[in-house]
Amino acid sequence: MGYIILFLLNLIAPLAGVCVILFFLFSSRRNLLKTLRAELRQRLVLRQDGPVLSDCIWLHAASVGEVRSCVGIAQLIKACYNRPILITCATAAGRAAAQKEKAFDAAVLAPVDFYPFIKKFIKIYRPLRLFIIESDLWPNMITACSNNNVPVAVINGRLSRRSAGRYKLIWPLIKLVLGKISLICAQTEDIALRYAGLGTARRKIRVCGNIKYDILNEDPPRQKETAALIAALGWAGAPVISCGSTHEEEERTIIAAAAKLPAVRFIIAPRHLERACQTMQALKESGLKYAVLSKIEKGGVFKEQPQILLADAMGWLGAFYKVAQITFVGGSISKKGGHNFLEAAVLGRPVLFGKYYYNAPEVARKLLAAGGGFMVDENNFAEVIDKLLKRPAALQNAASAAGRAAQSFKGATDKTLSAIKEYEKNAKA
Repeated sequence: MGYIILFLLNLIAPLAGVCVILFFLFSSRRNLLKTLRAELRQRLVLRQDGPVLSDCIWLHAASVGEVRSCVGIAQLIKACYNRPILITCATAAGRAAAQKEKAFDAAVLAPVDFYPFIKKFIKIYRPLRLFIIESDLWPNMITACSNNNVPVAVINGRLSRRSAGRYKLIWPLIKLVLGKISLICAQTEDIALRYAGLGTARRKIRVCGNIKYDILNEDPPRQKETAALIAALGWAGAPVISCGSTHEEEERTIIAAAAKLPAVRFIIAPRHLERACQTMQALKESGLKYAVLSKIEKGGVFKEQPQILLADAMGWLGAFYKVAQITFVGGSISKKGGHNFLEAAVLGRPVLFGKYYYNAPEVARKLLAAGGGFMVDENNFAEVIDKLLKRPAALQNAASAAGRAAQSFKGATDKTLSAIKEYEKNAKA
């Protein structure tokens, strides 16, 4: 039955591809299609830009976050196998991030998950192993690797309760795919149990923690530039709330809070920069004074002191978190599962987030229990900020608690490498 579902997926793949293109064409993220023609050459395995490796180790990551998280383990894997590293990425932004990292010998866009394309890709690169980062489990990618004697492992494995429930709707296919995976290094015991519940043999699963937490940067770049920016904005001495990885619903909540707290300054960094125009339109409609980071970078000026800074440029978020008194991490009021709460917490900053934190429940719960995290929604967002700012001692205690909680999550990279070495040892036995 699993093979029948896989066959049907391949049958409808061309139509699904057209539907995806049409979706982006009529969405606020339509700018992603500007490079479609160039991208298709790699997506359809018509041409590969850059070095074509052979007998390499293949890593696959969804996007920028996964690429950055796996740099450390990639270097260790490279040393372990003494082979070059090829990384494929589901997004162009992920590929661009990977191309800047020395850990990867080549970075290309992932081929469309259509069996003939994947088979051709494997024939070109002849990978010895495939390591999938987190949760990008493409059925044809895994099946084609298995059929061509390329062992597949999942590292930093993530599987939410919601995703596990959806997978059960196509259980024959999921059972087939998971059965072809040799090793799963899960982030938590709950995730390990979900994989087991979908039919993965428990002997294939190891609980190793989240490697993303090992790269938490306590000294983020652009701090001097951020300090100069804060001075230029006229924000020196004012409380700053940095809101990262935000979505539309959350931005409306932040703007409403800013209207209630005129003495407080807000930084909004959208999760998807291609939505910046939409965020800017919401700011215009609010009537609040705001500035746009990309315009400031180009030498733009503002006549009046803004209350809100729209951060529509890459590479600033860590420094913005550090300059703030309080942080908010998005994807948590919006139903996205929450983004990287510890990126702010490791800097010793209290973290606000909503109830949708299913991507990292153990982190959210620990922050809440330690007193370094605070649950917010569209109704109490401004109130929670106001209470914290009016109680400096409590604010400092929350900041310290957030920092301690963040440190407690480190160490997953070493555990993952040990699991890989154990797996290789058992495979040779």
